Amino acid sequence: MAKLLATFKATLTRILFAAHGFIAIWQVTQNKKEPIYWCLCAPIGVLFIEGIFTLAIKKNQEWRWFCPSVFLYLSSIVPAIWLLELDKLDKRTRYQDRMLNETINLAATVGKDLKDLNKMLGVKIQLPDIQLTAEMWVTLIEQFLMLVLIIGRWMLPKGDLTRDQLSQLLLVYIGTAADIIEFFDSFKDAKIANEPVLVLLTLSIWSWSLLQFTIVLSATRARKPRGGGAQLRDGPADDASCCNVACCNIDVWGIALNILLQDAPFLTFRLLIIVHYKIITYMNIFFTCKNTLVILLQLYRLYVVNSENRKAAATKRRLKMRSKAEQSASRQQQQKQRKISKSDDH
Repeated sequence: MAKLLATFKATLTRILFAAHGFIAIWQVTQNKKEPIYWCLCAPIGVLFIEGIFTLAIKKNQEWRWFCPSVFLYLSSIVPAIWLLELDKLDKRTRYQDRMLNETINLAATVGKDLKDLNKMLGVKIQLPDIQLTAEMWVTLIEQFLMLVLIIGRWMLPKGDLTRDQLSQLLLVYIGTAADIIEFFDSFKDAKIANEPVLVLLTLSIWSWSLLQFTIVLSATRARKPRGGGAQLRDGPADDASCCNVACCNIDVWGIALNILLQDAPFLTFRLLIIVHYKIITYMNIFFTCKNTLVILLQLYRLYVVNSENRKAAATKRRLKMRSKAEQSASRQQQQKQRKISKSDDH
């Protein structure tokens, strides 16, 4: 029964990934009016092949270090969001002198209603008569991306994690998702939204930060949000293993990935818009200070983890030396006893 439930959840997760990616690509074809963009569905096809392989050959076991289903999902939806945002940028550039009219035009050209999708699928489904503008479609697709990633991680195999550890990991993902959504909201600033270089830079950093969801550090330990890689698994670790060496410790990898994939790029971008583009707002200053503080805390955590590893290694060496000394003393004592017994025999 448990195996059947796990198979059902794994299948449902991939269907959810595919459905969200399909809707995003559909919106691209609606905006661009070119069927060639349906080629973006290729990763969705590969996603189903990966699902069959995982269920049939890997017996629904979690992949170690890397999650291909999440990567394929991102491969389908991230290019679609890029195209939607660049299309918005193009329209803002062309109609910059009458932005109010442009919003109305978007509603008239793209945001017909949900029945467009109903007609395309050729299935008679009773859908609510809701008018959605192109702007609203893009916003919903972007916001639901993070929600789908969190739900997907919840339903995918949890590997060696207990339920308590998985719940902590999901809370980590919720915090990370909130930071990414907040960063993506930079487009709400008109100065950033109308600057092509900043739009491309925002999309690039946003895409880069999503890669952390494809990395499965929970294979050994779940990592902490923002503070970087606190150990969630209880019980003694094998000090002789490679993962307990300072540079290979899973905690260190968690901290490094947090800084490299999220906090450092976010801080660099915010310093750029403040120093170079002179976009100085209360929110920009606040989040710049926040990213700086987070990086400092993570570096401090890295120092603590390294110190703990050094202490553990030193303790292990002392225990080894003490054990060797005790063994040597025991052998000498045995040799003395043998000599005494031989002399008594003579």
